[in-house]
Amino acid sequence: MAVDTTVKIFDQFYNLDLVVNADQYEIVYSFFKGYTSSIATAQSFTTTLFLIANQTQSNVLELLQTFEGSDKLKVSLTMAYYLNSVSNKTVMFGVNNVLVPNNTVQRNILQ
Repeated sequence: MAVDTTVKIFDQFYNLDLVVNADQYEIVYSFFKGYTSSIATAQSFTTTLFLIANQTQSNVLELLQTFEGSDKLKVSLTMAYYLNSVSNKTVMFGVNNVLVPNNTVQRNILQ
């Protein structure tokens, strides 16, 4: 009897139905679980990375290598970049990061 070594990813938000290698799924999920504070975020990032790999015909582990050595902000920015590359062109994903203006420059800008 053959052992099934696949995971079926079903996501209603992306209307996604993929069958992926269980080992690859665990590698990606455990990576994101270490970077995020919630299991739901790790699952969402994992599903999203498999979606991106599927749509770009890329290897998911090669995409995951782009995150190695990154901090949490860099991981979020990279995910936003990947999502923007495959999403509808009327949608732009980003990271909420409050920008602090340079006071010297801000003072010299005329209203």
